[in-house]
Amino acid sequence: MRAFIFLFISLLSPLVQAFELFPMVSFFSAQGSKTEQSFQINNTTNQPLPLEVFVKQRQVSDSNTEKLIDTEDFFIFPPQVLVPPSSTQMIKVKYIGDDVSRSQSYRVIFSQLPIKDDVAQSSIKMLFQIGALAFVSPDNVTNLMSANITYKNNVPVAMELANDGNGVVIIPQLSFTVTSEHQTYHWKWQDIQHLLSQQYLVPGESISIAMNTLLSPQDRQVKVEIKEIW
Repeated sequence: MRAFIFLFISLLSPLVQAFELFPMVSFFSAQGSKTEQSFQINNTTNQPLPLEVFVKQRQVSDSNTEKLIDTEDFFIFPPQVLVPPSSTQMIKVKYIGDDVSRSQSYRVIFSQLPIKDDVAQSSIKMLFQIGALAFVSPDNVTNLMSANITYKNNVPVAMELANDGNGVVIIPQLSFTVTSEHQTYHWKWQDIQHLLSQQYLVPGESISIAMNTLLSPQDRQVKVEIKEIW
């Protein structure tokens, strides 16, 4: 009996992959020269690697659950490829959708296909999928962020960071100045990355950051200032 195991590889997955993909995050423009990007596939095995490439649009709910839906916003060349052992293949992906007023989010999915000889064999084979993040943005974007503090017994316990603008917020490019009556803190990505499961926020998306491990017991009412750093 033949069985397939499909794995969706995230950006931080420790699993050994049948192939490597670069880049894992791409930024497209809705118009102009940046509507087209290239992806590099490295076949790290000693076997031919058949792949199918397709794009799904991301929808992220309030609980940060990702839902993928069909889209015809991209042209892919080639959509299927057979990468020889220990070889590299380039894939071109072009945005052909409508102009956008705010950034949209997609997954460019590279899905391993079964080799014809494998189908006849009785075995369990792991077929890998890698989903690269892709963002499509308008020419002019305004990054606007807000921070809402949640208190418990007058102690700040969480900060909800929300993207209120029309562009993509890159959290590692933010700095936070948190001021209480007791002390002022300066947080950068290296200070909060262990508390987060993602690095990007699309318009309308938010994420909660636990603050209790970052503040002292004396800190009560706090103010937060957010800046972009480059």
